[in-house]
Amino acid sequence: MKNFKPNLLMLALTAAGISAPTTILAQQNNVIEQDEETEVIEIRGIRRSILGSIDKKRFNDTVSEVIDAGDLNSLPDVSIADALGRLPGVTTIRASGQSSQLNIRGMDGDFIQTTLNGREQASTSGYTAGSRWISFDQYPAELINQAAVYKSPKASLVEGGVAATVELKTANPLNAEKQHSFSGSARYSWNDEADDIDGEKSGHRLSLSYQGKFLNDTLGVAAGVAVLDQPNFFKGFDAHEPSNRQDYRQDDTRVRSLDGIQLRYARGKDERTGMLFTTVYQPTDNFKVAVDYFRSTFKSEDFRHGLNFEGMEKSINLYDVANPVYEIVPQAEGALDDNDWLVGGTVHNMAYNGPWFEMRSEDQTTDATTDSYGLNVEYLGDKLEVKLDIARSEGEKTRMDMIASMHAYEFGTDTVTDDDGNQVQVDTWQEKSDQQITFAYQNQQMPSVALNTDYTDLDYMRLGIFERFPHRYTDKIDSAKLDFKLHLESDFFTSIEFGTRLSERRFGDKRSVFRWGTREGQKGYQMPDGAVVSDPNTTCEFNHYGYDCTPRSLDGFTKVTELDGIQFLEITDMAGLADATFGAGGYEAQQTWNHNWTLIESGSVEEKVSAGYVMANFNTDLGNVGVTGNFGVRVVRTDTKTIGIQQLQGGLVGDEITDDNGVTRNDYENVKYGPEYTDTLPSINLNFQISEQEQIRFAAAKVLGRPPVYQLRGGAGSWADTANDGTSPRYNVWSKGNPNLDPFRATQYDLSYEYFTENGGAFTAAIFYKDIESVVESITYNEGDIAWSEIGLEAPEGFVEGQYQTVRNTAEGGYMQGLELAFTTIFDQLPGVFSGLGINANYSYTDSEIGLDGGNTFTNVQVSLPGLSEHVWSATVFWDIDNLSTHFNARYRDEYIYNGATPGGATFELADEYLIVDWQVSYNFNNGVDAVLQVNNLTNESNSSTYGTPLSTGRYHSFGRQFFVGANFNF
Repeated sequence: MKNFKPNLLMLALTAAGISAPTTILAQQNNVIEQDEETEVIEIRGIRRSILGSIDKKRFNDTVSEVIDAGDLNSLPDVSIADALGRLPGVTTIRASGQSSQLNIRGMDGDFIQTTLNGREQASTSGYTAGSRWISFDQYPAELINQAAVYKSPKASLVEGGVAATVELKTANPLNAEKQHSFSGSARYSWNDEADDIDGEKSGHRLSLSYQGKFLNDTLGVAAGVAVLDQPNFFKGFDAHEPSNRQDYRQDDTRVRSLDGIQLRYARGKDERTGMLFTTVYQPTDNFKVAVDYFRSTFKSEDFRHGLNFEGMEKSINLYDVANPVYEIVPQAEGALDDNDWLVGGTVHNMAYNGPWFEMRSEDQTTDATTDSYGLNVEYLGDKLEVKLDIARSEGEKTRMDMIASMHAYEFGTDTVTDDDGNQVQVDTWQEKSDQQITFAYQNQQMPSVALNTDYTDLDYMRLGIFERFPHRYTDKIDSAKLDFKLHLESDFFTSIEFGTRLSERRFGDKRSVFRWGTREGQKGYQMPDGAVVSDPNTTCEFNHYGYDCTPRSLDGFTKVTELDGIQFLEITDMAGLADATFGAGGYEAQQTWNHNWTLIESGSVEEKVSAGYVMANFNTDLGNVGVTGNFGVRVVRTDTKTIGIQQLQGGLVGDEITDDNGVTRNDYENVKYGPEYTDTLPSINLNFQISEQEQIRFAAAKVLGRPPVYQLRGGAGSWADTANDGTSPRYNVWSKGNPNLDPFRATQYDLSYEYFTENGGAFTAAIFYKDIESVVESITYNEGDIAWSEIGLEAPEGFVEGQYQTVRNTAEGGYMQGLELAFTTIFDQLPGVFSGLGINANYSYTDSEIGLDGGNTFTNVQVSLPGLSEHVWSATVFWDIDNLSTHFNARYRDEYIYNGATPGGATFELADEYLIVDWQVSYNFNNGVDAVLQVNNLTNESNSSTYGTPLSTGRYHSFGRQFFVGANFNF
């Protein structure tokens, strides 16, 4: 056997996807003689992916990271998010145990641009509001054959990636090695914790793809489908964010407390179907037409059941706390005395309108669909290349958000006076008295909880409130792009690129509500003639339906389950219970002025973007050092408009707007407004070829990222309460967003050193620095903080100016900087079976001076940017022994701030550090079939968070270990 070392030219050809006489991407110890002079060594599996990724990183013209899957179906991950999460500086946020949102270089998904085959992707990530970031679990890993993370931009890339641009690519069938090829996989899966909550534990993943070439290799067709059907669940704890401080110690100092807790489990099923179709027609070397279509449907059933205890923000005159336990927190200099936390004790409810207890069942099922269409036409002349791309990407997501709450009631009789002045006996009901909970919060664990009431006894358990808050988010992008590349015969410039891109994007949100019952439990009585009278201090909501406010029977719709020793009453059929209670179709959600937020949040944002760029590519020498790279400028014009309704102040008369109940108001007006702005974004990328193995990169650029769409909505509403003087009426205004927000603008610098070994390994070290002009934060101006005349508001006559809730650009930005190290080696010099051993590892450190207002949760504290973990690392050990291949991956991220969805809203939480471990082993039968065993989350790592101190636990979710067994095939 001849020893072969590929030179730089051959590696470059390989990385570019062009046939070369030899390649290093081959199967170890499987030699195929192509002719008398050359031979191909084909490596499969994880080693192939790692070596191919290093090659493409090496020859890219920007600072980047690459995942090269080679053939379709070759990545082992459930979604492309898991694969990306192992790259330097890239981490993920898990939802239901699966990776979904990416964080890159200490910045969350709002700072990341994502494209598929160069086209900006619509988002289906919204949970409490529409958003920009991409849910990467929507993209099956089996249908993506390459993913790149561009950390330094160039002028030809679509703008929007302040943290990075993630480019996903699908296969070009004309580049396939075989004339016709089929590949696929089948996995059976199960979870080892599903039995703990009586959940379904098994599922499956299936995929099949085809690539074929026809008409003398001028027509290529690729098609693929990937199906995921597996249970999702968690068991754990969620806390209601703290909103009040109480004098629990009765010493005139304020102590914080969580407003309440939810102890619950969730079970459901993830059903995802991804489809891909590509056809490429290239009749000549210089003309090509490609049409591709990608579709992903992802339904995630999410049924949650458990205890909800709420209302600790209420006056302590309504309840008492026995045997309190406090977490004593050192006072920050200048801080208020609200740092100490109540973290244990026995809460006894002394009034029916105090804190309340309920068994709650929820349906939080989401259903998301993504469609991406594209037409690409290319002319590749000797001197001139022209590319036209026309595309549409659209996404839609819905969330059920249906809640049924069960309360414990006392039933009795009383005597009242009827309309005729007669004393009559009536049947009464109110929430059961003397309920109490004993709790003790624990760091990164489930809290200890004990109850004095049996919440499974149907003698007194009744349906007390039924709610629906359906969400619907849409996002559609139409774009057209025209690019030119002029090749030059020059000692310095190799080519000039220039082009333009036009896009129109429209985000839409639709909100509505159905509510029956009262949150704290109902209180009232029934007259002998059947008329129901509710206590005047309770508020029973019906929309327009007018149902009686009486606790309803649960017979036939519940079962008893258990979590950590506590028994729960679970509703087995929420829709069936609703039909029996209200009649089929009698609980449809509405947009109503009683809940004006349903109309205000049901708006849209339009975004029109026109961009043009020019970029020069060059190749020269500085002494003995070869220098390649590009420099250019991209000019972007953005026109943003919010479309919705906004409440008027000062008695002004607006438009007549009618809600779904037929109620018309004219103190709101329809609005469509927003800014237009132009940005000039220069960039430069330099690559210094020190030797055949070493290179240094430098990059600098101005970058742009537009604000999250939910922060651009201009709708506003109001509410009234009592002023700080305790008597005067106070007028408060809330806004869902501010369309006049400035985008994220930053100047960034990258410097990296890269060393590549002859056997395909590498060592890289990089530093980066971002000077960010401004970021967006939510802000609440309390009574007296600011004169409303300064911000264009006016309180009605007789009202005190109260709260104003909005979002704004911070007065100043700041820096973000970091270090990234990566190392890959193959121990092919070791004897015997150890020659197949390899390591791929990386570490990132990131810090920033940027702080955001911590809001009510982190009072008087500046929190870091969401998504910033100081320390992140990932390590993969892979080992090939003949036909056996295995790899073991561990990835760690330090604590970080994120804007988490909490019961009833969203707020900043401090996510705890975590370490995720995955393992896979496969065996190749030399006939195109691999047997695979895979374990995800091997150590059963949970998700947990706090509100800033160890025992102020905000969330604890345990997901269990996921096992997969199956096979891959490739023919």
